[in-house]
Amino acid sequence: MNKKEILNVGQIGCGAFAEGQDFRNLNAHPQVNLKWACDISSERAQTMASKFGVPNVTSNFMDVLNDPEIDMIKISTSHSVHLPIIRAAAERGIHIFCEKPMALDETEAFEIITAVRKNRVKMCVDMNRRVAPAMLALQKQFLAHRAAPRHQPWRYIENGRPRLTEDSFAHLLISIQDEGMSYRMTHLDPRNGGGEIMGEAVHWLDLVCALFAPARPVRITGMGSPRLSHSIRLEFDNGDDALLVFSTVGTFDYPKETYELTCEGALFRSCFFVENQYYGVPGLDKEYFPLQHDCMKERIASDGIDAYMQKAALRVQGLRNSKEGYGDLTVDKGHYNMLDFFVRSILEDSPSPCDEIAGYLAVYLARKAIESICLGQTLHLSPADVCPAFT
Repeated sequence: MNKKEILNVGQIGCGAFAEGQDFRNLNAHPQVNLKWACDISSERAQTMASKFGVPNVTSNFMDVLNDPEIDMIKISTSHSVHLPIIRAAAERGIHIFCEKPMALDETEAFEIITAVRKNRVKMCVDMNRRVAPAMLALQKQFLAHRAAPRHQPWRYIENGRPRLTEDSFAHLLISIQDEGMSYRMTHLDPRNGGGEIMGEAVHWLDLVCALFAPARPVRITGMGSPRLSHSIRLEFDNGDDALLVFSTVGTFDYPKETYELTCEGALFRSCFFVENQYYGVPGLDKEYFPLQHDCMKERIASDGIDAYMQKAALRVQGLRNSKEGYGDLTVDKGHYNMLDFFVRSILEDSPSPCDEIAGYLAVYLARKAIESICLGQTLHLSPADVCPAFT
């Protein structure tokens, strides 16, 4: 039998995110045939199918799963209905690409893991930051420097001081500023969205674990609101730690995400996925990353954070003067990369880029962060929970 080269895919959930990312990325991938558009709103599913040229439309996800040609589904529904869709898909041998969070609690996550492994299908959770081009480049430079540190010739070192254990630790600061009023109540409802820790912070909890692997988290401290603005400190068994500071009272007039990773006398900074800056390592210069969608490319040809800010200001001016909008200006957070890596993992029978265990760990850490906030104390993480054993 010939090796399969094209995957037939069904899109389940046709909301704003699916419109902005899923349909466009699936249509752009040369080894994907997008066959179904499914949404509880038949009208919405039909609108997206017409816009993106999808031949089949339904409001019942079982129509997608009962199609014998379907190889993979992309789930972009409310978090609370992931489990029944995943279970039914796994029973039919269909591979699963699911939006984050994979589940709303550990019990749901365990059921998903059981269904996926029992039926021997592949699963990928779309925690895309770990495969964003800027993050992959930053991780590469960080790991290379950690393995063989190099320093600027002018670096000041106190020769009389012995090297201490803490001198080898790495520290990551993640600053997120967002506008909480942009989230609908369904995002904040604990039964459906779970709040911003479950809905958004899972991205960065997963990213930290990917960056610091194979180190494992051992302590977590949460502060602030369990559903809106918060801070989370995550400590690892090798001494590394990360601090996430998430503000929901910021402005979209400024880039949302900044990352600063320090280690072995060096600073690795990523500015909103468009520019990486490296300090303390001889020979390393800035790296620039193209936008995923750039409606201002013809007007401003340069790249980097300053150019992005200029493009964003021009786009806002255009939006004010045009009811039709002014094109897309989207940084590359890794959505297409994650799809591409997962498609290849299916076709080549290789590991998923973010499997069900990674999905579980992000859910577990998010739940522990919420618990820490509510209790007002640091929580120790059991190795048995961080790395559960499954048959």
